[in-house]
Amino acid sequence: MVRLLSPGLEDFRPKAVTIDADGVLHRGQRVLPGALALLAQLDERGIPWRIVTNNSRQTAATAAAHYRDLGLPIDDAHVVTAADAMAAYIVQHHVGSGRPRVYPVGDRDQRATLKAAGCRLTEDDDRAEWVAVGVNRWLTFRRLFHACNAVRRGAGFVVANMDPTVPTEDGAIPGAGALAAAIQVATGREPINIGKPAPELMLQALGQMGAAPVDSIHLGDRLDSDVLGARRAGMVSALVTTGDHTLEDALALEEAERPHVVAPDLPSLMEWLFR
Repeated sequence: MVRLLSPGLEDFRPKAVTIDADGVLHRGQRVLPGALALLAQLDERGIPWRIVTNNSRQTAATAAAHYRDLGLPIDDAHVVTAADAMAAYIVQHHVGSGRPRVYPVGDRDQRATLKAAGCRLTEDDDRAEWVAVGVNRWLTFRRLFHACNAVRRGAGFVVANMDPTVPTEDGAIPGAGALAAAIQVATGREPINIGKPAPELMLQALGQMGAAPVDSIHLGDRLDSDVLGARRAGMVSALVTTGDHTLEDALALEEAERPHVVAPDLPSLMEWLFR
């Protein structure tokens, strides 16, 4: 049964929806009950939607292909990744002449994403106008050193997300947030975070859909990223407890940090969402 933790939602009808896939639409390799019906209902009712993921490496096309492999009917246009959003942020906020020169800290995939968005990559920290941080399993001390030099000289400092670790089959590896933290400590400069719980990723998704935050809802399974990010973006936030956090976890928070809506699963949430 759905619990409303904030007043004034009795008449709420979303005009746009953002969704965190892992923990809401699927859990690992298993598609969760109600996932296919949710996407079908959104399409049938003409409600635009986007998957928003903190992935710091993948393009929307790569992420969408992964979801389709799981059995979820998600095309490229329905996905916004933190990697894509970071590249878009750099291009949109660049005030210099020509295409922004970016010193990449992430791996080959992140570099391809930056170039596809219109950035010029540079290995010269003297010429770098931006430093872009993403996960990099082969990061060298020398690359970290040059990134710090560029940031000290005034380059914009952007990170795809502040996740400290990334789970892998071999155990947790340092995430983009850990790499950005090293640069921050060494330079005294705080990075601009694009991913959840910062609002930028969700706001970019809403911009693609032409939707206002107040008319939109985010569906997620984590309080510290999904719910907090949605609240910072000015959206209605819904916690689906098929992932990492529970109703009890939500109730333990201060009122301003709680989700507006808590549902045990997608079928229950859909009963309220499409009532």
